Amino acid sequence: MNAKLWIRPLVLACILGAAIPARVNSQAPSTVLPEQPAELAGSQTPQIPPTISTLWPVGIRRGTSQTFVLDGRNLAGARAFLFDAPGLHARLLSVVDVAEQAQKIRINVDLSAEVPRGKKQRAQITVTASASVTPGIHWFRIQSPLGTSNMMAFDVGSLPEIQTKDSKASAQAVLLPATLVGTIAAPGKVNAYEFAGRAGEDVVFRVVASQLGSTLRSVLTLQDSSSRKLAQAGKFSDHPDAVLISRLPAAGEYTVTIADQEEKGGKDRYYRLYAGALPYITSVFPLGVEAGKIAADVRVQGVNLGGIHEVRVNPPPVADGWTVLPLRITTPGGELSNTVNLAVTNEPEVTEAEPNDTPAQAQSIPVPVVVNGRIYKSGNDASPDEDYFRFTARQGQKLTIEVAANRLGSPLDSVIEVLDSQGRPVPRALVRCLNETSLTLSDRDSRSRGYRLLSRTGFHENDYLMVGEELDQIQFISDQPDEDILLKGFGDLRVALLGTSPEAHYITEPVYRAEILPVDAKFPPNGLPVFRLNYRNDDGGPGYGADSRLDFVAPRDGQYLLHIKDVRGLQGPDFGYQLILRNAAPDFTLAASPDNPNVPRAGRIPVEVTANRMLGYQGPIEIRFLGLPAGITAAPASIPAGQDSATVILAASPQAPAWALAAPFKVEGRAWIGGRQIIRIADPEAPLRVAALMPPPDVFVAAQPREVTLAPGQTATVTIHVARQNGFKGRVPCEIENLPPGVRVVNVGLNGVLVHSGESSHTFTLTAESWAQPVTQPIYVVGTVESNSSTDHASPPVLLKVAGKSEMAANAAAR
Repeated sequence: MNAKLWIRPLVLACILGAAIPARVNSQAPSTVLPEQPAELAGSQTPQIPPTISTLWPVGIRRGTSQTFVLDGRNLAGARAFLFDAPGLHARLLSVVDVAEQAQKIRINVDLSAEVPRGKKQRAQITVTASASVTPGIHWFRIQSPLGTSNMMAFDVGSLPEIQTKDSKASAQAVLLPATLVGTIAAPGKVNAYEFAGRAGEDVVFRVVASQLGSTLRSVLTLQDSSSRKLAQAGKFSDHPDAVLISRLPAAGEYTVTIADQEEKGGKDRYYRLYAGALPYITSVFPLGVEAGKIAADVRVQGVNLGGIHEVRVNPPPVADGWTVLPLRITTPGGELSNTVNLAVTNEPEVTEAEPNDTPAQAQSIPVPVVVNGRIYKSGNDASPDEDYFRFTARQGQKLTIEVAANRLGSPLDSVIEVLDSQGRPVPRALVRCLNETSLTLSDRDSRSRGYRLLSRTGFHENDYLMVGEELDQIQFISDQPDEDILLKGFGDLRVALLGTSPEAHYITEPVYRAEILPVDAKFPPNGLPVFRLNYRNDDGGPGYGADSRLDFVAPRDGQYLLHIKDVRGLQGPDFGYQLILRNAAPDFTLAASPDNPNVPRAGRIPVEVTANRMLGYQGPIEIRFLGLPAGITAAPASIPAGQDSATVILAASPQAPAWALAAPFKVEGRAWIGGRQIIRIADPEAPLRVAALMPPPDVFVAAQPREVTLAPGQTATVTIHVARQNGFKGRVPCEIENLPPGVRVVNVGLNGVLVHSGESSHTFTLTAESWAQPVTQPIYVVGTVESNSSTDHASPPVLLKVAGKSEMAANAAAR
């Protein structure tokens, strides 16, 4: 659901300096740079947008006002505060410069230290949260004539707030319910709070920290007046924010303590601890509702719910993509202290019926269907529950299987697989390894898109890689030997293929270049492994978290089994799930970056829009920007067929106003799939996606020639020209963006494509690989002005044509 933008401008004047007119490199007189505004004459200050580094406190009680301290750079001149919800307002009280030690720079050695930085400053603001603001995490940005800042999170609560006293004495006495605000300031420190409790009272302690940028991994401990431990939470949890719920055995004094799981400390380990006999839902069933129903009943379990065991909700008429419905409950004790969402699906629902713990006991289900179930087995059987379902499919029928659980708050970490009617794995593909290298430099986590290979010999773009049990695909191999290869992914996450899941990898782990073959393929042995992949999935990829997702193609007519369990072998009454089985429909999702483009007047900046294509859709996706502020336009763009991203240029007129409030906008993708138009919004749950104007740029970028034609195997040179402004004298690293598959920049050296300080041009070489396909599309040279808040500046388009051999021959004959 898209967040609504609420803006309250401040009455604060800001006078901007003028700047010098542009100068074009005299060695390239034919270069035509964009017309630059006359008001540039005189400015000697690089244009660096504001940034916020820290915020304290990190929360506020609704219905009150609170003074906050912001540390950052270029905070002076703020004219507006942009919030993600109505009812939140701010007023600037003061901005002061903060002294900092001058950098010691070794010329041409400490290159990263040579970049300019905004002025270090501290601001005080008053934030008011009306009584109508929804409790929970909210976000804000500041806006000045230099643009909008990064986004900061803060928490809005509904309870009285108590600041932790920095004392080495006994526990701090507090009156609950309350929000306890503090910091684990030193290694090994434990903050303790003493409170009075009643016999049989259900107390809830919930930490809010990680979502606010805190590095605390909290551990909560509840003790009675004799220091006997009654309950503990977070000690061995993977989740950084602990929740402890306990029923008090008797009336008396109790103590709750909070500490860091790793016994670390520091000012970055802050928290807000919601404490008291608070209404809290521990589980719901089912986890979702069917769209189009007039009403649906959901059973709830928890504490302090005032006898509420069932809630009636009204689903929306239709679900389009991932759709959730917030569960709203008002109890005698007030609103819920936690957030619960229900999934909304279009398919008919059935409820899991036990026993279905073995293939022989599999529950028959139709297609399509949503199964509402639990991984839970009561009684004396200690073995963890696992559920089997039987369905019928035709040969070649394509089905999508999804789990909705962890995304909805269930502790289930699912794994699913499709078995034949006898309970045997159904093979999906063979992965034959062709040559071997290994990872080097460092271990790799399960998220990042880069691998550093010991040797890249024999590896090419679009090759498949088998690393452990994970199948990846190479997107890009840099010409620089000391860079990672880039794997295909979505946003900042890599995407594993054929149902495999991204996993952590150790340094020196073998990496194989591989080919994907049918399960019945025959080939001679080559001394390298052959992997057999079955229809199985653990983690579903970007957007799914710990929930599973699997695409299945039935190899023959008949019955199949769908098996689900917790990958860790855990279970419980709160391990609910929705298991969705539907006919496959090609689709896509979108992501766009940056989410707060600051567009210079007379300038051009790039926004990268990336598609996660699903179920084989490889057609074009038209991209539209909706809601851009006056003075900013988006160039027409589409993600071409067979490609995964496009660079869209946002441009501002030289006549655009020097000041205008930032505007919320959407990035929309449209495609015709199966005879109907599919419309998807990029990052639909991202808050505060705004576009704003800023002063004319520190650098103008141009490239020549304006049109390049290549055939597979050919090369061409392009020359970059830059004109620096506003006193900026630094180097300009450049990227060539929107290149089609098979076209790359070569022979760039260790510095990449770089216009050094004191230079105004640089020439690079493009090459088309032998497998490059014919295409015509714009490419852009994007120069970066490095700072603590770097800005990117795009050239006018260079039209790139990759011609087929027949076309090149015809052109040669015509000449």
